[in-house]
Amino acid sequence: MEKAYTDCKSYRDSGSVKTLFIDNGGNRTDEKPFTTAFVRPDRFRFEYKEPQAKGRQQMRFIIWSNGKEVETWWDVKPGIDKPESLALALGGAAGVSGNSSLNIPQLLLPDKMGWRRLALTNPKRAKDDKLDKAECFRVEGKYVGNPITLWIDKKSYLVRRIDEQAKFDNFRTERTTTYDPIIDKEITEKMLEFDPPVPK
Repeated sequence: MEKAYTDCKSYRDSGSVKTLFIDNGGNRTDEKPFTTAFVRPDRFRFEYKEPQAKGRQQMRFIIWSNGKEVETWWDVKPGIDKPESLALALGGAAGVSGNSSLNIPQLLLPDKMGWRRLALTNPKRAKDDKLDKAECFRVEGKYVGNPITLWIDKKSYLVRRIDEQAKFDNFRTERTTTYDPIIDKEITEKMLEFDPPVPK
């Protein structure tokens, strides 16, 4: 799996993070779609969105880099930021993006990222399964003490899904991150464009 990501010349995906919050007051589900585009060695763009909800507009977070130049834009914090590194920018978006800013970039750029979210503790094979039309290996383990399962495409060795559970003082979560990944196909300039809205 790691080799599939480090050897690819380009990568793009679309996906979503769906989190179920479970507590005594009832359950709620939060969904955040995202996209990634990457051309080796150092052109990168990641965006996640929070769909419009009651009392708030849709939110966007864009992370972009070209060589050593890194820029981010988040409509919660107006204006363009220029973090010192892509790793810092992606780490800064980890919590709000449901960790989708880290999961795959850590595999594409392991030498630039300090995180290893998918390096599971006590990994073991689970029963293989099918996801849509993709036959998948399933690997179970722990991350920071919490259960996590990777669904890895048998043909491409790319991550198709990540299932996670976590417990907190007053609630628990069940999170499913799904990916539609493509490697070594054309990445257009538009896919890599830094395109925050023009201020009115």
